Amino acid sequence: MMDTMATQEIFTATRANILVVDDRPDGLLALEAVLACDQYNLFKASSGQEALRLSLFNDFAVILLDVQMPEMDGFQTANLLRENYRSKDTPIIFVTAINKEIRHINQGYENGAVDYIFKPFDPFILKSKVNVFVDLFNKNLQIKQQADQLRKIEKQEKERQISEIRQESFRSYSHLADAAPNSIIKVNPSGEVEYFNQRWFEYTGFQSEIDWETVVHPQDKRKFMALWLRMSRRKSKAYEVEIRLRCAKDGVFRWHLVRAVPDIKNGENICWIASCTDIDNIKRTEESLINLSHELNRSNQELEEYAYVASHDLKEPLHVVSSFVYLLEKRFQPKLDEHERQYLRFIKEGVSQAQRLIKDILEYSRIGKEKKIELINLSSVITEVLGNLKTVSAEAGATITCGAMPRINANNLEMVQLFQNLIANAIKYRGQRPLEIRIDARAEGGKWVFSIKDNGIGIDPQFKERIFDMFRRLHGKTEYSGTGIGLAICKKIVENHGGKIWVDSGLNDGSTFYFSIKQDA
Repeated sequence: MMDTMATQEIFTATRANILVVDDRPDGLLALEAVLACDQYNLFKASSGQEALRLSLFNDFAVILLDVQMPEMDGFQTANLLRENYRSKDTPIIFVTAINKEIRHINQGYENGAVDYIFKPFDPFILKSKVNVFVDLFNKNLQIKQQADQLRKIEKQEKERQISEIRQESFRSYSHLADAAPNSIIKVNPSGEVEYFNQRWFEYTGFQSEIDWETVVHPQDKRKFMALWLRMSRRKSKAYEVEIRLRCAKDGVFRWHLVRAVPDIKNGENICWIASCTDIDNIKRTEESLINLSHELNRSNQELEEYAYVASHDLKEPLHVVSSFVYLLEKRFQPKLDEHERQYLRFIKEGVSQAQRLIKDILEYSRIGKEKKIELINLSSVITEVLGNLKTVSAEAGATITCGAMPRINANNLEMVQLFQNLIANAIKYRGQRPLEIRIDARAEGGKWVFSIKDNGIGIDPQFKERIFDMFRRLHGKTEYSGTGIGLAICKKIVENHGGKIWVDSGLNDGSTFYFSIKQDA
């Protein structure tokens, strides 16, 4: 229990916080007697102003708010709490001994309450209800922390690997530049070497006649002879080839880029100037980059598997909560009044929301695990999606039209999920006008660009990039249901198919979601 106001404002413990607000000391004492325990921190406020001040400095799992208070009543306090970014989504339970009329109850729910409890209350039910919200708060916090940690680990790993790649590239290019000037030779139209620089002599050990049999790697002789024949035919064109040349000092074959440029006079080639650039370090760096790329893909796969396992393990405690709520309802159903049945419904709804969140996280982690890519008919995919959404689209009165759809190489299940998420979003975020949704596709620069256009409530342009982030929601849960993962799933599916996704929208102006997929994906 935090006794002083200053201590309450700076409290940073990891336990969940609960705020109880009542202008009567005996009311605060009664709530404290029921809720005080080691599982969470109990904050007390004797007025709406004090509750608002505490909400500026603390995140609360649930707020128990008295309705009848002087100066600022519970309804006014709830409205102001919803304007604070910390408390705008915090569950509020109104507790009252006076305002029991239905109009007061309705007013409470209109002000964002999740429950409305009358005094005297049942301590067991009150504490159970609070414990559910505390548990959901902790679960959501845990999921958020795990997601943040995964992003942090992934970012650190990418930064480390990029740093290593840059360092290796820097060392390789520095070594190449510091080694010496390029080897240069001059060849007449007959193929005879007329000149070679000091670097060529230092590298190959030849001063006059060159024994190409010993200089050129056996596996590269065919490429070298092809270059030599082109030069001997007096074609006015530059040629280049990558071959391995032997170093006289250590007998090691090193990769070189041999580039031959004609020296033209009066329209005729009088000679060829060939430069041999040592690219051996670059070739080895390319191999390192490929290896690092494979390692990065493996690391990303491990992170996705970790997210899958972590989300899967969260399902069990929620299943336990759901099972016990079912047992309580089955055993005490005849004895419960309407309010008590409502409490149980709220618990089940909260558990269902958490289960949906975990389900979406699991779906996100599974994307890309199914490697089957095949030629699919997107017209059939759209037909399947519209069948899945038949009920909700009919309830929304939606008119959905679709243009000609191509056949593409893609994963069929992921394409169904992609189109279904985007069309379901359009249905969910509809406005007052009759809902119209249009699906189109066009070929553009070696890729297919698809669009899903609606005339719904639209999106503020400042959020059009962030809406594809995990857990990003632009509306409160009381306005629109969801977990904030659907568009993140869409982004991952599109990127796994070598494309990108974006949106063009404005507030109250509808939205058009675009995504591209390579024609040979």
